[in-house]
Amino acid sequence: MIARLPQFLRIKPDSGAPFRLQDLLSPRAEAVLAFLFGFAAFLPYPAIPVGSNSALQAGNLISLLLVLPCLALPWKGQSFYLAPLLVVPNGLSLFKVALTDGGNLPLCFKSLIVSALTGVALMATQRVAPRQCLQLLAGIASATIVHAGVGLWQLYGFAHGQFPLLGLYVNPSFFSVQDNVHTIVRYIRRPFGLFPEPSAMSSSLAPWAIFWLAEACGLIRLRQAPSRWLRALFVVAAIGAVGLIILSRSGHAMITLAALAILASAVFLRSRATLGNYITLLLVSCVVLPLCAWLAVTALGERVGGRGMLGDASWQLRAESLRVGFSIWIGGDFWTWVFGTGPGLISIAIWREARLEAVWSVLLPYVYQTGILGAAVVCWSGYYLARVWRSTRLSAGYALMLLVWLVGITITTSYGHLLPIWVALGWLTVWPALCLPSEDLVPAVPPLRPRRASAELEYGVPVGRSECSNGLAAR
Repeated sequence: MIARLPQFLRIKPDSGAPFRLQDLLSPRAEAVLAFLFGFAAFLPYPAIPVGSNSALQAGNLISLLLVLPCLALPWKGQSFYLAPLLVVPNGLSLFKVALTDGGNLPLCFKSLIVSALTGVALMATQRVAPRQCLQLLAGIASATIVHAGVGLWQLYGFAHGQFPLLGLYVNPSFFSVQDNVHTIVRYIRRPFGLFPEPSAMSSSLAPWAIFWLAEACGLIRLRQAPSRWLRALFVVAAIGAVGLIILSRSGHAMITLAALAILASAVFLRSRATLGNYITLLLVSCVVLPLCAWLAVTALGERVGGRGMLGDASWQLRAESLRVGFSIWIGGDFWTWVFGTGPGLISIAIWREARLEAVWSVLLPYVYQTGILGAAVVCWSGYYLARVWRSTRLSAGYALMLLVWLVGITITTSYGHLLPIWVALGWLTVWPALCLPSEDLVPAVPPLRPRRASAELEYGVPVGRSECSNGLAAR
């Protein structure tokens, strides 16, 4: 017997939302990756060698995964285009080299690929920082504490003729620590953590030390308020970074301490006149800052005064490299002025000209290698950062972090493959999404409250229906 069903069977279609590339990572997975990215980006060692002069760092691999959702997001109103914009002058300069000097074309291609891969860290920071701000900061702070601990270990090892953890320093993109271990241990004796040298370490850690101390003092307030233990982690990382910078005898220590002095002055001007604040400011002004200044002057005495074996020769070579690099660029033909010498070719040119290994800078070689087009992109990037600073209502914390970072990439380090400097740039570009404007940090003055008529009559003041606390009638 065949009977009719009371209703037809219906197959319901999948009601789930369609897959989107920006939802590739769950919030929890993205938080874990943000922590790992912050931690790995500040550990340039060890790395996977790619060729004889480049390597793939762990931070590069994580940044590639974090940047994938950017391909499906609208870029309007975002700062994601900054990284590709910085690569465009390199591509045009490579095209110029292909038309004029094909012999150096393979080196230009390799330099362009490495620069583009390094710039991905900038875009990854812009993507993940507004979403996982505290996780990213926790990863950076944890890596900073590791560097401080290794730096203290190095200081002890150098005194006993040893180099701790020498097997970790494998990255052909940087100065070969393993090939120069005898010189470092016997003559230089400057701790630098898990970085290729003290200048690279100070340029990477100093901006974040300024940021963490400014946040601890209330000069900066994150939109995602950190917990008490997380803020303690930031403070410990900042103290460790400043201490390691001073012990490393890096010239960047002076600009870092100057920024800390300005930071202390800004905090003093914003503080209320309470006994606790007065004691704190007294200790900072009369004990902490003078002690840091004395340690810095003592540590830098040999280098600045020229009494040691190396004296101030490094500063002379640094200034000479900047001068020679500029003369090579400006002394070229019209096409060199416009498009530069070519990606990665300024090192070869300066070696032929003055037997110097490289231009000791990150910003200036970019201009020398990309010409007027690169200089225009640098000026536009500076204008963009100035606009961001203005949107923060001229935040002192933003200005100090930007200043320390800018000095580091201009005259302190020459390693453009260092991911921390690109992470800091990404952080500065998305600052308004991370921190409150400076005016929102000023506590509001409570309004004058009306008093009762009986309280006002005690002073013989006639009272109306509403009276202000100063005894004047309010209408």
